[in-house]
Parts: sequence; structure tokens; C-alpha cells
Amino acid sequence: MNKELPCYIVSDLLPFYQEGILSEQTKEDIDKHINECKTCKKNMDTMKMPIDVKTTDVEMKTTPFKKVKFYQKVLTILGAFIAFVFGACYPVVRLGIGVLARGGITDYQIERLKHLWYLLALECCFVGAVVCVCYLLLIVLIRKLICRKRV
Repeated sequence: MNKELPCYIVSDLLPFYQEGILSEQTKEDIDKHINECKTCKKNMDTMKMPIDVKTTDVEMKTTPFKKVKFYQKVLTILGAFIAFVFGACYPVVRLGIGVLARGGITDYQIERLKHLWYLLALECCFVGAVVCVCYLLLIVLIRKLICRKRV
């Protein structure tokens, strides 16, 4: 070990030494230290060895946001399902509000519902599908706006 220049300072300066960005006086001091100190010489030789990237066992993740994308898809599907349910409830609510406004349902209306229940179910499915499609189109529009702002 060189008493003028401690090993820990030489260790910190070795990367700069190898890049050639130190002053001439500092280079000379490090050269003198490396010639006298076997440990620092060994450290410098180790730093000069090439690294074979192909033999390393580092697993590279190609999609770091894979979980985020998965959750976005799940939330989009869940949102579409909720939109469908709310849309499907609209015709039933509209019918219920009419009944409440009249103060009750007559026997004629009950008989009519018994025979035309499938039309109410069809209307519920149709309105639910329309609301669901509107929701999905809105999601696509929002994503395009976000992507446009990123660029």
C-alpha cells in the first residue's frame, strides 16, 4: 500500500483512470500506487476483464407493466358488465316509475305483461347492449386521447 494515496481512494478513482479522464498528476499517483500495491493492481485487472453478457443469468422482463395491462383489461370488462346491467335496468325502472305515478298496476297491465314479458326482456338486453357499447367506445376514445398526449 502506498502511504501517500490510500487504497479506498484508488478504488474510487479506478473507473475514471480507465476512462482516461483524470489529470496527469492523478494518473501518475495512481500508477505509482498500482505498481506498489498488489490488491489495487488485482482490482484494476479485474475491471479490465470483458463481461460476457450472453452467459449472465439475468432475466430480462419484456413487459414490465404486464400486471397493469391485465388489471386494465379486467376493469374494462367489469365496467362493461356494470354498464350492461344499468342499461338493462332502465326499461324496468321506466315501467316501475309509470306504475308508481298511477298509484298501482291494473289487472289489464298484469295480463299484458304476462303475454309480452319477452318484449320487456328483449328491450332490457337491447338497452343494456347499447349502454355497454357506448361505454367501450368511450374507453377507446379516452385511451386514444391519452396516447396522443404522451407523444
